[in-house]
Amino acid sequence: MIKKSFYLASLFLCSFSVKAQEKISVAFIPMSFDEEMVSKMEVKIIQETIINSFVSSKRFTVVDRSNMESLEKEKKLQRTEAFMDSKESFKDGISKGASYMIEGNILGVKHTEKKDKWNSNVTIQLKVLDVSTGEIITTESINSELITEADNLKAIIKAYYNKDEIKVLENKKNQLNQSKDNSDASLKAALDRLSENVRLFTSKNFPMRIEIVEWIGKGGKLQSAKGDVGSFKGPFKSFVIAAGSNLGINKGQLLDIVSKITVNVGGKAIDRQQKIGTAWVFSVDDGNFSSVTVIDGEKNIKKAVADKVTFGVLTK
Repeated sequence: MIKKSFYLASLFLCSFSVKAQEKISVAFIPMSFDEEMVSKMEVKIIQETIINSFVSSKRFTVVDRSNMESLEKEKKLQRTEAFMDSKESFKDGISKGASYMIEGNILGVKHTEKKDKWNSNVTIQLKVLDVSTGEIITTESINSELITEADNLKAIIKAYYNKDEIKVLENKKNQLNQSKDNSDASLKAALDRLSENVRLFTSKNFPMRIEIVEWIGKGGKLQSAKGDVGSFKGPFKSFVIAAGSNLGINKGQLLDIVSKITVNVGGKAIDRQQKIGTAWVFSVDDGNFSSVTVIDGEKNIKKAVADKVTFGVLTK
């Protein structure tokens, strides 16, 4: 049986603010670039790569995706004096139906050749704006360098993945980092790396709050919602979350376990979130549910339960 404290946790999670089933609508403004540094074909491919990174995360509804060329023409037209005093702006048109606008700038595309082998690197800047307020939410430079796993994720892979799964991951990493026979192939590899880094950008800046449905694991046996999936090293507890492949949850993904408390500041009640643990997705059960396990912070979670603190899961 699952310990009583973890059973009670599922009751407290009911009041956690859940956004996992809601997709965010975004609109893309055609990217800025230096025509002397980047070819039009490269610009088109980079724009599509970024848009596809948002789409493939399954967290977003993309507005005006099919109108990139016409929007670029409109943007250039509105730079002329005839439109300087217009009450209607380019941003007004593109943002209809979107909650956020994504502005992009291609900072550089570099191809290098050494001993008949090619490597490419792409650097962009993304800016997220709130349509309702015009406020810049975040801006960040992103390049196509391969980001290595954090130490805790490396430890999980070593402990929880079998030899075949580890080999697949290593082969994928080697393919992405390998020099290519021509610049087209090296650019494609760079864009594959960039796509993953853009996905990390979306996870960080548009985290999903997810409800924990039930606790299911105990001791040295790991279970998914579909049943026993084997024995693994180390102490842990596993549970089911209300998000699956339909929202881009992937096996091997790390999640933050966060508590939510309300504090009084100057007579005003403010919700405060605090990370109390880390969880790892070991099984995507279907489109709506996944099974995860606590890999860090079990003591903090038990204390949160004892203190009757509301907590849930946040993607990272």
